[in-house]
Amino acid sequence: MNNEPFYLFFGILGLIVGGIVVWFVLAEHPFEGPELRGGPVDEVEASFLAQRLAGEGHPIEEETIARLIELHQAYFDGRIWDSVAAAEAARVDAERTPQVQETADRDVS
Repeated sequence: MNNEPFYLFFGILGLIVGGIVVWFVLAEHPFEGPELRGGPVDEVEASFLAQRLAGEGHPIEEETIARLIELHQAYFDGRIWDSVAAAEAARVDAERTPQVQETADRDVS
């Protein structure tokens, strides 16, 4: 009959435990290990990777590797999505321009 204090105690305890669980699930923790942003592409890095790949039977030019590293960094920085969006907008405009011209020609006639 006198269980009300226990309901209050376990209710508050449940809110605290639930908040901690949600924080662990939703928060970005340093132990997740996000990839560090890199600086400019180092020629030594590209040369090293080219030598390693050539040694494994996959010869790739250093310029290609340097460009791949730049694209990888742009992907993590979010810059690549700007260029993808611009390319998509240009494609849509190129597809839409003839249709608009046809409609305009019919309206004039």
